[in-house]
Amino acid sequence: MGGHGRGRAAYIVLEGIDGAGTTTHSKLLAEKLEKLGYCTCLFEEPSRGDVGIVIRKILSQGPFDQRLLSLLFAADRLMLRSSIEGCLDRGCLAISDRSWISSLAYQSYDDFPDPAPIEWIYVVNRYAMRPDILVFLDVEPAIAYRRLGRRKGSRELPERLQALRGLARRYEHVLKLIEGIIPLVVRVKGSINGCERPVEAVSRDILTVVLAALRYWEHSKA
Repeated sequence: MGGHGRGRAAYIVLEGIDGAGTTTHSKLLAEKLEKLGYCTCLFEEPSRGDVGIVIRKILSQGPFDQRLLSLLFAADRLMLRSSIEGCLDRGCLAISDRSWISSLAYQSYDDFPDPAPIEWIYVVNRYAMRPDILVFLDVEPAIAYRRLGRRKGSRELPERLQALRGLARRYEHVLKLIEGIIPLVVRVKGSINGCERPVEAVSRDILTVVLAALRYWEHSKA
């Protein structure tokens, strides 16, 4: 995306279970920051590159070996790294729909085929970019399930909902593990007490915390 760099370059990642809204809100965040004068670059995982295409094909077929996926995702991130660094070098904000943190949650989840040890996943992703800001979209699994049903058609409720609940618990474990590794981790509620929050309200909350972090860093270096 266009525009001139403004202030501190930063790598911003949005994470959450399937149906949390990471794709929607990464795009909205980039659009809103552009309107405020920031230069942004938008990334997604898996990427649209050669390795990302292979990952997408495997994911569409399933079931799949999580150890294999861990390695493929790590390779995809390594290929993305130069693009992210190039964005940051231009003084822009790199905004990503998911990161290696997704692998820590998904590829280690015990109910998926051949899960990988979380320590091993961390090691194979040692060269992946570390976010400056991690935004975790906290959406209740039942809400996420309903969203996925609207988007991709109906699924077997007990199986799919059980997986989403398990992944939500896995993310809680992962978020504790990465404390101190990432400068800023913020949780934004996408639903409350079984009710979806409006997209615009969630988007506004994300923008608020990101701007607060950016302005703090800008002023601290002034």
